[in-house]
Amino acid sequence: MGTPPRTDRFTPATRNAIALAKEKVIEFKHTHITPEHILMGLLSDGDEKVVLALKSAKASADQIRDLVLHHLRPGDEGIPEHLITFSERAKRVIETAKEEAQRVRAPQIGPEHLLLGLTRVPNTVCGAVLRAVDLTTEAVRGTLETPSGDEPGS
Repeated sequence: MGTPPRTDRFTPATRNAIALAKEKVIEFKHTHITPEHILMGLLSDGDEKVVLALKSAKASADQIRDLVLHHLRPGDEGIPEHLITFSERAKRVIETAKEEAQRVRAPQIGPEHLLLGLTRVPNTVCGAVLRAVDLTTEAVRGTLETPSGDEPGS
């Protein structure tokens, strides 16, 4: 399955979102952290930049959570927490989040970069859900790059 993503470059909020994603894996008795678990972790974390992106798209965390939960089915048996790994798609999300952080010269990968990574990995339930609520890469970047307090597009 390859090497696990390096988490030493994550902000504390990003680490928390990943920990919350892992909790979802355990709750659903899954074996891997997927992009959908990462999104659920981000929604549970409530990071201000992620919340701002949601507001900008006029989407609520509850609405997105419901759409994701519609697709997640519980597994039969979970595995010990220490054996939970990242799926290949989740690793791609983290890699694209790293690229997004580098693009804006951020010293660490923040939750907003994870959200951008989620928008950039194709063919996932998570990507379809984000597109359904107009949270595209361009929309999220536009929100994040707008000076604080200004509404995008004004």
